[in-house]
Amino acid sequence: MAKVISTQATAHPLPDDLVFHGDLSYEGAGAAPLAADVYRPKDASADPLPIAVFVHGGGLFVGSRKANREYAELLAERGYVVFVPEYRLIDETDGIGIISDVCSGLSYLKDHAAELGGNPSRILMIGESAGGFLALYATALAKSPLLQETFGIEAPKLSVRGLASFGGMLYTANTDLIGLVYRRDMYGERLRNANFKALMNPETPQVELNLPPMLQVTSKADFLKSYTLRYNSALMLAGHDHRLIYYNECKELKHAFPSLHPELPQSKEVLDELDAWFKRL
Repeated sequence: MAKVISTQATAHPLPDDLVFHGDLSYEGAGAAPLAADVYRPKDASADPLPIAVFVHGGGLFVGSRKANREYAELLAERGYVVFVPEYRLIDETDGIGIISDVCSGLSYLKDHAAELGGNPSRILMIGESAGGFLALYATALAKSPLLQETFGIEAPKLSVRGLASFGGMLYTANTDLIGLVYRRDMYGERLRNANFKALMNPETPQVELNLPPMLQVTSKADFLKSYTLRYNSALMLAGHDHRLIYYNECKELKHAFPSLHPELPQSKEVLDELDAWFKRL
């Protein structure tokens, strides 16, 4: 395991019952320098703890693994080893390169899970906004030789038991507003290949069948709620094990509120539901 840079986080004092391992470094494709942060309970039992991988949002243009520290701490206080990987943004690489970065983080996690006190057979993937898209494809890649071959990514074989998405930016190759903004920068000439384009629709069986049970969260005030609702309908039609948490009221429940605003009472409800749901899997 890379050297522990600090046991104190910088924005505010770390809760006394947690341990923080910061800036754990590893390489992505092409020797790209990457890093992750880990949060875990200080007084954990001797048994390995479940692992929660949190993939941050930011529309692939902005964002950092440091941005959701409060949410990572809340997960750790529930008894998880929380692994927060970094990834390059769209000004540094394309969409496939970003997915590859998340997979590189998962490879590091697989190699070091025992040292971190985590159980690699009990992994919960969580993605916020654009991170929902990344978490979904990184999870599917772990089980799909077709996706690995098409994307040119060697993904680690991990036992992801559950996948959660908060306001997931799940559709990136459509001809809607998101697609018009992202398609060219994310995929370029690849979209001329019909087989590749089909795989960028998360509803395609080659993606959906390689996903574990999925929980999605959105709200009436979430500007990307249509993506969550659409994918929920697709999972329902496919008979995929899924759950939707939808808040139809409260204007303060905006995009990806569970992790962006963990102080809200509804966010605490979602955390309770997420924890209970995963423990049943």
